[in-house]
Amino acid sequence: MTSQIRSIVAVLTAVVACGVASNASAQVSDSQKFTVTVPSNLSITAPVDAALTHDESDANQSFPNQAWTVVGNSLSGVTVSFATGSPFVHTADPTYKRDAQLGLAVTTSSGPGAWTVNQATDVTDYSNSDDIATVTASSNGTSSATFALAVSFITDAYGSFPSGDYATTVTGTVTAN
Repeated sequence: MTSQIRSIVAVLTAVVACGVASNASAQVSDSQKFTVTVPSNLSITAPVDAALTHDESDANQSFPNQAWTVVGNSLSGVTVSFATGSPFVHTADPTYKRDAQLGLAVTTSSGPGAWTVNQATDVTDYSNSDDIATVTASSNGTSSATFALAVSFITDAYGSFPSGDYATTVTGTVTAN
C-alpha cells in the first residue's frame, strides 16, 4: 500500500508540474478594457424670480437679461425653447393684461456642438388672443450654453392700465434632437 501511495503522489506531482510549466509559457501579454458610461444629461436651470417697479413712462419696461443654463449631451444636439404661459396679467384682476416680449441670445457655450438661435424674439398679443411668446435655439451636437433671456413689459401708454402687480411665467424646455 505504501508503494501505491508513492505512485499516486508521483503521478500527482507530475500532473501539477506539467500544469505549472505549461501555464508559465502559454501567454506573455493580455489586455483589459475599461469603460465609462456617461448618463444622458438634458437639463435646464432658471435663475431666481425677477421683479421691477415701472418707471411711470410710456417706455416698455425691460428686466435685466436673465441667465438660463442648458446642458445637452445628446450626440445629435438639443433644442431649447422659452415660452410665456400668458401675457403679463394683473394679479388682483386678471381682466387687465399687458403684452410680454421675449428675446434670446447665446452668451457662452462649450462642447463641440454649435448653437443657432432659431427664433430670437416674439411678443404676445393679448388683444388678438395670442397669449404665448416663444423663443428657441438649437445645437447640432453635444454642448452646454448660457442664454440671455430678455423679458419686457409692453407699456404702450402709461396710465392706461391700473396700478398693481402684473405677472407672467416663462417656462424653459430642453429636448434631444
